[in-house]
Amino acid sequence: MLQWIGKKGEDARVYMCIKEIKGELGVADGVQRATILAMVQLLRQSMFIDTGTEGIVDRPLDYSRRELMQFYGGLENIRNQAAIELQNTKANMLRLGMTLPQFAIDHAKNTARGLEVWMCTLGAGICPNRREDVREIWSHLAGSSDHLPVAIHNIKDVERKTGEMTGAGPIFSLSYSEWFGLCEYVPSMFEPRTLMSA
Repeated sequence: MLQWIGKKGEDARVYMCIKEIKGELGVADGVQRATILAMVQLLRQSMFIDTGTEGIVDRPLDYSRRELMQFYGGLENIRNQAAIELQNTKANMLRLGMTLPQFAIDHAKNTARGLEVWMCTLGAGICPNRREDVREIWSHLAGSSDHLPVAIHNIKDVERKTGEMTGAGPIFSLSYSEWFGLCEYVPSMFEPRTLMSA
């Protein structure tokens, strides 16, 4: 009984994430979709390719529910911790009579959305009855590729402004061409041709 309740709770978390991302991308304009796509692929490079764990997000159906939920929970924790840190930063700046620039808030939210796309992708393996919803998410992203030049330029501008504000060095090591190349990818469980024509 407890195991059944636990599974229902896990499914509810996955359903909610998929519903929110699908809904948000459904009403977003092309540049916003492309911005999230660019962040999705930046995270793929740093979190999956560089760590040798890309297989689980590329082919989630090859993995057990237990493995998928463990990975999902890890991404969920990263997202939740980042949200807490954002709120703490905003509160600390307010105490100093300052406000966090809107570009930093927007970038944090776009990064969270990028993480959530990967959570949804894992969710296609955890809850196979939501697979078509996840396919639609990737359709929205793949269909925004014409807007990538503007989106990536805007993200690079965030990097520049952050450097001016904090004195930090470059955040993103990818060149434009490398970033565009990454953005051609969709998980192999979804047919790229189908996505691009959706």
